[in-house]
Amino acid sequence: MMKKIYMLLPLLLITACIGVSQSAKFYNLQTVKSGEFINTKIKSSIGVAEISLAEYLDKPQIVTTKPNLIELDVSEFNRWSESLSTMIQRIMAEDLAYYLPNAVIKPQISAREEFKYTIQIELNKFDGQWNKSASLEAWWSIVNYSGDVVKQQKTTLSAPLTTGYDNLVKVQSQLLSELAEIIAKSFG
Repeated sequence: MMKKIYMLLPLLLITACIGVSQSAKFYNLQTVKSGEFINTKIKSSIGVAEISLAEYLDKPQIVTTKPNLIELDVSEFNRWSESLSTMIQRIMAEDLAYYLPNAVIKPQISAREEFKYTIQIELNKFDGQWNKSASLEAWWSIVNYSGDVVKQQKTTLSAPLTTGYDNLVKVQSQLLSELAEIIAKSFG
């Protein structure tokens, strides 16, 4: 009997040391319908090209900025539900479709797809600092069918942020909607 206890003792110790790990949470950005229709006269086909992300954002983990504004916190347990680039591309197309209700707007899946206009977005900042603000910084362009840049602009947006990843994702969704509204106004 004692021999069995000694044999089980290492197994019990290993089990106690392993413990229970925290499970990951997965988040989706959402379409936010907050403003008025911008232009109901635009009936063009508009494609949203693949979003170009800054390297620090191009990962499944959600990124926040620490108070010193130099260090980043990459959360192992709070993650995007899909590629951030793909998710933002889809959300931007949905937000733009709201602001330009008579246009045909969709994510550009292939370079062979032809649109009257293509929107290109380079996202350089998309993070937040707890109890301060969430930030978005993007260069964006509207390119016509011929490949000419019709409009190009840098947009920087921010909004108050409390704590919690669910709050961060809601605020980031709102910032994307604001960017879509700014882009939609460029068609006016």
